[in-house]
Amino acid sequence: MSAHNPTQWFAVRKELGKGPAAILMAASFLIPFSVWCIAAYGPFWDVAYEVTLSAESPSLQVVHVPGEKLTEKPWGEFKSTIEADNAEVLKNKEAGQPTLTTTRQNKKTLRQITPAALANGWLDKGQETDDESIREVWKNLAAGKLDESDLELSAENLDIVKSNAAALTAAGTEWPTESLLKLLPQADLKYARPVYLIAPHEVALSAWKSLRAKTPKPMADGSESSEKKTLLQRYQESLRTIFLGFLLGALVAVPLGIMAGTYDFCSKLFEPFVDFFRYMPAPAFGVVLMAVFGLELGPKIMLVFLGTFPHAVLMVANTTRQLEKPLLEAAQTLGANQRQLVRRVVIPGIMPNLYNDLRILLGWAWTWLVIAELMGFKSGLTEIIDTRGRRFQFEYVYPAILLIGISGFITDQILSALSRVFFPWTHSSPGLLGRFLGWLTNGIRGTLTSLTNNREILTPKGSVAEPLP
Repeated sequence: MSAHNPTQWFAVRKELGKGPAAILMAASFLIPFSVWCIAAYGPFWDVAYEVTLSAESPSLQVVHVPGEKLTEKPWGEFKSTIEADNAEVLKNKEAGQPTLTTTRQNKKTLRQITPAALANGWLDKGQETDDESIREVWKNLAAGKLDESDLELSAENLDIVKSNAAALTAAGTEWPTESLLKLLPQADLKYARPVYLIAPHEVALSAWKSLRAKTPKPMADGSESSEKKTLLQRYQESLRTIFLGFLLGALVAVPLGIMAGTYDFCSKLFEPFVDFFRYMPAPAFGVVLMAVFGLELGPKIMLVFLGTFPHAVLMVANTTRQLEKPLLEAAQTLGANQRQLVRRVVIPGIMPNLYNDLRILLGWAWTWLVIAELMGFKSGLTEIIDTRGRRFQFEYVYPAILLIGISGFITDQILSALSRVFFPWTHSSPGLLGRFLGWLTNGIRGTLTSLTNNREILTPKGSVAEPLP
């Protein structure tokens, strides 16, 4: 019967062939992704406009801020109202009776460009209310000195920029008394989905934009501003927290677990309290950890440690007890003492299963990352998840969540592949990575053997060959 026969896909305790296994692995990702796409791009959502540039008018009862989504009718009314205001200003100017206004109102009009200025890097964070800096942005943009990379202005708005810049230049160092033109509202075409349902392409674009962000310059005191840290910088913080916490837990738990699984004395001494301690929620110790280790990295690492340590001790102890007793009895028959039993039989015998235990525990440690990074000063990817989530900016939240999942999955797959290299006798096939590493190892071994043989041939009899470098 063919290995690809569908009836064999559900055979009890039978491994699938490479083809069906690859198909099912792809389907396990494609099915939830397809559900996501159907929910995000389904024809049941109305068209909406997400405001990127806004404006105010006395004729409008509400103020539409950037990021707000409007349906087609409110958006049309919003834009037509601002166009009508500009038309009235131009009409009065052509009639020789320009509309007079206050300096405060003109400054307010010029601040419309702030979202575009921040997005394109024309203004730094903190200059949103610096009227002189905003004024220079209008002049430089009209002169063609600024690059529109992230938020482009429409052709109509560029004409308005040139008109207002001319009025600002004519006024010199003073502010014009005539009413300036308002920028027309701009928006990105969206769908009226719930705020938490972000389309896959929007998540991908947001992730790409965050990854391309430039590393910010240090502050005056040499420190970094957490508000300006890039996605990669936060990712590095998360990796440091998770791996330091996990390594600390493994370094302490593995010896205790082996001792508890080997000696009944250690089992009765350690395991009851560890079993009791694992039922205590690790976050409950957050205040204590911050009091002891401060508000920076220390309590975060220790929370990951507390979350994995008790489970690691019990898991390693159970793995050690599963070592077959005939191996110990055979070693004792050959004269092995207690120390040799542990070093030469117990530890080598449990290594494959211990390796798998540590793989599982590393995945467990990832689940504590978000809670750990909320302690003290927020840090890492959790800073994005918490801060952006409170502002309902889920297009930035999902890339951070996915980055955690992808990191954990890829790490686990690499460790799984390496287990075929470290413990080939526990697998039926070495796998792709195992075959590559095996080929690389054999190639290096063959090269060293060839160099050694050539050195022996070229060395005259009676002389001593120099060691290889």
